Amino acid sequence: MSAKATAGGSGSIDDGSDSDPCPICLGPMREDSYLDTCFHKFCFICIKQWIKVVSSKASKQLSSVKCPLCKRDNSSIIHNYDGCSFERHYINRNISDGFVLTKEQRYRLRCYYTESGFVADVFDVALFWKLQKFLYPNRWLEAWLRRELQALMQDEDVDIVLHHLVGVMESFCKRFEQRRKQEARSVETTNQEQFKAVVSEAARPFVMARTDRFVDELELFLAAGLNLEAYDAIYKKQLGWNNRREIGVASEEREEVEEHNVRTRVTPYLFISEEDSD
Repeated sequence: MSAKATAGGSGSIDDGSDSDPCPICLGPMREDSYLDTCFHKFCFICIKQWIKVVSSKASKQLSSVKCPLCKRDNSSIIHNYDGCSFERHYINRNISDGFVLTKEQRYRLRCYYTESGFVADVFDVALFWKLQKFLYPNRWLEAWLRRELQALMQDEDVDIVLHHLVGVMESFCKRFEQRRKQEARSVETTNQEQFKAVVSEAARPFVMARTDRFVDELELFLAAGLNLEAYDAIYKKQLGWNNRREIGVASEEREEVEEHNVRTRVTPYLFISEEDSD
């Protein structure tokens, strides 16, 4: 499994100005690190040593350990985050590496290399914002986000990033509802720009150069109000990818070659740096 996930701290050694001490050593936070489920922060050396002590007392190799603060199970430590990439230290170092993209994920990855705006005229984005439909729940959103993030990050385990983005969007909607009674000038444009700005900020550390396009695709998907299959059908039709020559019988050989190359080795967008367990 790839070593990419989410984190919210700095990967550099802190200068001691952090007002929150490490819960283990009670000193200034050194090399901020986070447990991957609860996001409690510790010095990297402290939490790594604590996990080593806990693991040494177990009768078999552990795949997860409980956080010393909240007792929730965590399978890895996120550390060395610099705003663009980070490292992930697994509790169980025998977790297998590699992730094979599905056919649908490969199709979506191709979409990000096409010119933006092919389907913008199909889904009325302006009406979506004018009617404030972004406030309505979308039952297909998490499935769409999972597929897009797995394709862009080329990592199967994207749950942390997914829930981070969903949380950012939900927070935006709540803030909007609280401001409903305020001055309503240029509501559609302002809401659209603010929504895309907060999602871009949340997604940029993970999808990097494709962030703006990812947010545009998210906006289109939400405006469409369709499930994944219907959305894909319209997208492929607009791109001309639903004819036989492109994805039908005549492309079968090319698909097999692509699948072989992907299964041989997926080259991730984010470089994986696995820290030695010793």
